[in-house]
Amino acid sequence: MNAGPGKILLILHMLLLAAPLSALDYRYSLDISKRSLYLKEPFVVTFDINQTDSSKVMFFDFSIKNSGSFFVRRLDKQVDEGYHARKERYIYLLFPLKSGDLTIDFDLLVRRGNDELLTTAFTGGRYNVKAVETEDIHEEIPSKRVEVKNLPVDTDIVGNFKLKRHMEKTRVDSFEPLYIDIEINGTGYAPDIVDREWMPKIDGVKIFADKPKIELKYTKRGIVTKALFRYALVSEKGYRLPAIRLRAFDTLKRKIYIIDEPAVRIEVVPVDRASLIDGESSPAPLKSPLEALKSLLVYLLVFAAGWISALVAVKLKKGRLAEKESRDDWIEAVEASKDAKSLLKLLVLKDSRKFEPWIEKLEYALYGGGDIDLKEIKKEVLREK
Repeated sequence: MNAGPGKILLILHMLLLAAPLSALDYRYSLDISKRSLYLKEPFVVTFDINQTDSSKVMFFDFSIKNSGSFFVRRLDKQVDEGYHARKERYIYLLFPLKSGDLTIDFDLLVRRGNDELLTTAFTGGRYNVKAVETEDIHEEIPSKRVEVKNLPVDTDIVGNFKLKRHMEKTRVDSFEPLYIDIEINGTGYAPDIVDREWMPKIDGVKIFADKPKIELKYTKRGIVTKALFRYALVSEKGYRLPAIRLRAFDTLKRKIYIIDEPAVRIEVVPVDRASLIDGESSPAPLKSPLEALKSLLVYLLVFAAGWISALVAVKLKKGRLAEKESRDDWIEAVEASKDAKSLLKLLVLKDSRKFEPWIEKLEYALYGGGDIDLKEIKKEVLREK
């Protein structure tokens, strides 16, 4: 049986009603820079959307759903707010974190309104603004797939990076800090760099770490990384600084390369333990090796001067003051101390063994970058006196 003209028109009308609204009032394009790539290789997703229905007021919001299969970072959003002709562009940087045939899912929110809604939205005066009423719909954007290949070999780092380890010397006295800087620069998958522990534990060696200085810049080529890790190592005996040997893969050049810093033997010269103020040295706040050494020497000179001055003062006062007066003076000095350094000096002079727990806390704050509650420490010290 042949369909009549009326029936054909009815079918066409139903098809138009069932057609996606996106075909009527906007159009979009989606570009993926790479469809076949390696694990942790960067690629870019670009999404363009243009309003085509000039009778409406429209807004868009596009994002990539985070499924855990990709590292996702939006690089840019560009908006052309043409009157009833809005255009937007979204640019995303992605790194695949799994191998295999992976799916990228998207979310597009389309907000539709009209001029009347915008006009009435701001009636009622300055302090009585109504919300703009829009029809918000999450439109369907078909998923895309990319093929992610395993790396050619097991690697520690993916990208193009350079590493340098700096130290001023390889021979130190017992308990003298050895300052080490590890500097890393390059472009690639940054979490391999910033989440890595660059100084392993070494038997008999205390390791103090400063807060890393990390600069990240997200680009279409990957994450441009500049990182500086600073350490101070203190030991009584000689030790071996382990080698840094990492296998890396440059996804741009398709090249395997080795990051290699050889092992170094650190010679530690014994010193008279009794000559140390507290029996053990601690590092100054971590700076570059030369700056740190200068700071340490200045501190030691100041501390030594204070030590000598304190000994002379005690000798002059000996026999003149009663034990109670001496104790009261010390209590007043503790209460009056305004920083960790002055309190540390008082505790060392008074009784370094008795006040050892608080001395360690103060040293850690001064030289290891730790946080302390100075008021609470003073209370505990005075209770222990």
